[in-house]
Order: sequence, then C-alpha cells, then structure tokens
Amino acid sequence: MKIQTEVLIVGGGATGVGISRDLSLRGIPSILIERGDFTFGASGRNHGLLHSGGRYAVSDPEAARECISENRILRRIASHCIEETEGLFISLPGDSFDFRDQFLRACEETGIPTTLLSREEALTLEPELNPDLLGAVKVPDGAMNPFALVLENARDAEKHGAKFILHTEVTSLQMDRDKIKGVCAKDLINGEEYLINPSYLINATGAWANQFLKLAGLHIGLALSKGTMIITNQRLNQRVINRCRLPSDGDIIVPNDTVSILGTTSIRSEEIENFEVTPAEVSLLIQETSKMIPAIQQTRLIRAYAGIRPLFQSKEKGGDRDISRGFTLIDHGKRDGLKNFITITGGKFVTYRLMAEKTSDLICQKMGIDTSCSTHLKPLPGISEPSKLKDRLKKIGQPATAGGGEILCDCEWIRREEVEGVLTEGRLKDLQDILHRTRLAKGTCQGGFCIYRLLGVLHDLRMTRGDSNKMLKGFLEERWKGIRPILWGPSLKEEEFIENIYKGIFNLTPTHPSPLEGEGEGGGAR
Repeated sequence: MKIQTEVLIVGGGATGVGISRDLSLRGIPSILIERGDFTFGASGRNHGLLHSGGRYAVSDPEAARECISENRILRRIASHCIEETEGLFISLPGDSFDFRDQFLRACEETGIPTTLLSREEALTLEPELNPDLLGAVKVPDGAMNPFALVLENARDAEKHGAKFILHTEVTSLQMDRDKIKGVCAKDLINGEEYLINPSYLINATGAWANQFLKLAGLHIGLALSKGTMIITNQRLNQRVINRCRLPSDGDIIVPNDTVSILGTTSIRSEEIENFEVTPAEVSLLIQETSKMIPAIQQTRLIRAYAGIRPLFQSKEKGGDRDISRGFTLIDHGKRDGLKNFITITGGKFVTYRLMAEKTSDLICQKMGIDTSCSTHLKPLPGISEPSKLKDRLKKIGQPATAGGGEILCDCEWIRREEVEGVLTEGRLKDLQDILHRTRLAKGTCQGGFCIYRLLGVLHDLRMTRGDSNKMLKGFLEERWKGIRPILWGPSLKEEEFIENIYKGIFNLTPTHPSPLEGEGEGGGAR
C-alpha cells in the first residue's frame, strides 16, 4: 500500500503521540507508525510520576525548570489523568541538612514552591514514614496515568485528522540525495506492507533512536540507562516520597492508583528489549526504599519491571546520573545534510508536551508556516469526565453490589461493560492492547483470575483468532517476566496456586521448565 503524508512520525510513545496532536491542532497532516501499541517503550514503563522538578533542582536545574513548567500545564489540560498527591523530600538520620538547605535554595531559583515540615508534621501526613526521620520538604509532585494520558493525546489528534498505524515496523528508508523520500514498513500482525512518502520524517523512537538512525547511516551519542521499579500489592503512601539527597538508587516511592511503585535504578544497558530485572536490583530497591517506609519489608510485592531511558550525551561523561534529563532536538539537515529528517530524544515523560511543541515548531519553520502551538491551552478530550479513582479505591475489597454488572477484575474493580467498550472500538490487534486501555490484570493477582474471564468475553463477542489457549499462554509468559524477580514468601504461594489452576483447569503446559519445579532460564516462560 502506498501512502502520501506531510509528516511521518515514527514512535508511539508520549513524545510521538504528543507531536501528532500538536501538528493536528496546527492543521498539519501526519501519520504515526509504531511497531507495538501506544506506550510500547519507556512511556509505559515508568513511575507514573508528575515531576515537580524537585528531583533535579540541585543536579540539573534546567531540567527542573522544564518539569515544574510542564507540571502546571498538565494539571490544567489533563487533570483527569493526574492525582494531585503532593510530594515529600524527607531527611533521615545521616542525611545532610546542608544538602536540604541547598535543595531549598535550588527549588527557589528554579521556581518550585516548597514548604518546610517538622518531623511531626511529616508523620501526620504520612504515618508509615520512618519515625526516625528528621524533617521533610513538601513540593508539588503528583501521580499520573501514563497510559491514559497518551491515549487521550491520540484521541484528540485523531479527532483533528491525524492517523495511526500500530504494530507496524519500519524496515528500510529510501534516500534521494539530501532527503528521505520513502519509508518502507510491514504490519507485524497480518504482514501487510506499506510504502509511505513523507515530506518530513520525525524520529521519536526514544531508546530505539540509533536503531532507526542506522537505516539512514546515522548515529548520535545516546546512553541507554535501565531503570528498575517494583510494584507493591497495596498503596502504602498518599504522597510521593523522595529521599532528600542527590538522585540515587532506591530513593523514591510513588503512589499510583491502588499500589505504590518503588524505584529506581540507573544502570547502563546495551539491551533495549532483551533485558532482565535481577535479584540484586530488587534487593537494593527494597533495602533503600524501606529506609523511608519500613513497612515495605513486610509488604507483598506483585511485579518488577524496567524501562530504558534514552539519555543524550554530546560527549562521554561519568555515571548515568551525571547526564542531563533534558531533551535534545536534532535537525539532521543542519547536522547531516538530510533536510527533511528530525530526531527528538531524551527528556522526561512530564516534558513530552514541550518536546512535541519544539519539534512541531521546527517542522513549521521548515515548511514556512507561521502557526503557534496551542497544546498548552486546549484541554484533552476527557477532562470533563469525572475521575473514577476515589470511587474505585473505596469499592475495592467490597463485594459486588447486585445489578452493578459483571466484574471481570476484582483487584481493580473493572467491569465487563468497561472492557467491552474498549473492544467494540474494533481496532485492537493484540491482547496486551486491552490492558493498556484498562487496569485489567494490573492488580494483586496480575491477571491470574481475570485474564481467562477476558478470553470468555472475547469468545462471546466472536473476537478471538486462532488458538485461545495459545493466547492465554502468551499473556501468562509475558506477565511471568515481571513476577519471577519478586517470587518469594506469599508471592510464591499465590503463584503456585495460579499455576495449578492453569495447568489443571486449562491444561496449559510450560514452554520451558517452570522455576517453581526446577531451575529454568532467567525470565523464562511458564
């Protein structure tokens, strides 16, 4: 299939989808192509933290300024995707008050509002904090739903004329002297091939930036940093908890919906996809975060996961934490002589909108169009819809009320009608796509008791293709990768129980020997 478009965006994370929305609001046609679903990369593998910028106020003030500015904008345009939790930077015995004073000065200089709290005031706000803490600083951190935020951007972009091609991979680029004239791609589900002829091409592939640039014979300085996180089975804190020190491993706990997320590491990685969460990383995160909230030591963990940060570096520096979390916009016309090619990389999830704005500004400049950005002014479509978080938090753990409809996911209180609403849009190609659009399988059982119910719904709607048991096994194998690193104590008992259900009732057999039965390969399938 041949397609012509003004702008082709490669990468369906927050930045790519944000560019799509920005261009659509300026009246510029675009197509976005993504090899997986939306949020396939780091946009779906992060804390869900709405940065105040406090984390970078001392070490990276420019990134901190970008964070607090975008923090305020997102609260206005996407409040339905955000929980305004606030955040605390706490000082523990051994932490320097000199650094706290430096932190307060840096926040003032970067425009981040702060409130100094005593030990007693901090414990009143967060009773689970280490009772030996010395004090805290309150900042406007928050929690956000990255999946909902990206999908809302996509929804608005499509409403204004943008188009998306998902589960489709770019295979080659056609060059014509100083331009890229064609992009060849293939649908990874049905094998359909595309030849897309764009006037301008944007590389928004994040950690895959150099893999994509290689198709054009280009390369940029990019450090890949693995950040590992762990999800608890309950929400331990109501505010974001940070350690008041320079950013380091295991110094932040983010409340996100019904759980808390412990993080994070910063480990140089050569792998973009085939990486593992190691037992050492899990132990380190538990050891460090439990210094802030001791209850973590006794809390059941339900999943470990990691994302790869693309950190742009113009020259080799020290450790990954020495590299700026700011973003870089590269005009390959000026840098490499390819006039219609742009790369945007680096940055934070919270700065996706700003990254999209600057990229779209450059496109407009190249096109000779004088149209300003409006994404900082126009709310996302669902902002008028009431948030369901508080109601769901109240209902979880309670018995379903009569007449309330069938519950597919007891952990997250997800009703069948909600899932059917997503399914009847008729555009999903993969089982995981459903999970990106609901919180199904993201609760305590990690899909053990709801995914077979989902398959029942798919059967009822005649939406299953091929072997249902194969679909079920594929899902369980993917979830197993995140469960295996935290498998001990109560988690091990529940996993043995779930394994017996699927082996017994559904007669599923593992692809590899189960680690519950013997030694298997790291991250192996069940």
